[in-house]
Amino acid sequence: MAFAVEGIEHNSPTASRMHLTPVCEMKTPCELVVGKILPSLRASVVKELSGKHGMKQSDIARRLGITQASVSQYLSSARAGDVRFIERFPKILTYAKEISDRIIAGEDRQQWYSVLCEACKDIRDDDEFCRMHDITINLASGNICGK
Repeated sequence: MAFAVEGIEHNSPTASRMHLTPVCEMKTPCELVVGKILPSLRASVVKELSGKHGMKQSDIARRLGITQASVSQYLSSARAGDVRFIERFPKILTYAKEISDRIIAGEDRQQWYSVLCEACKDIRDDDEFCRMHDITINLASGNICGK
């Protein structure tokens, strides 16, 4: 746990005499999306393109602008979002299907990125996401999402 005063260890006698208040790790909603939600969405798109559409890993990598090694890791779940996020936000699978269908239809990255942005905004506006964010940052009072 971090404390507000630099240079004083939290378990030192000085710290205990000063009654320091723990500093909560503050992550914005966008950081939570980037760190937790987008990896789940990317993994779902890769699995959709590979499983449903039978695309080769090298083709998926080229279309998504990632490495073939990343595609392999998404498919083996070595690099993937937490399954709990897909359970909490099943719309991730809906967006993954739409993105993969657009890729198969030949849309370029700039065209299907709009769906990615829409998914990000939609999930950030979700009440469940706001609750999850409040818990993640240990927000005791108030709600950073404004809901």
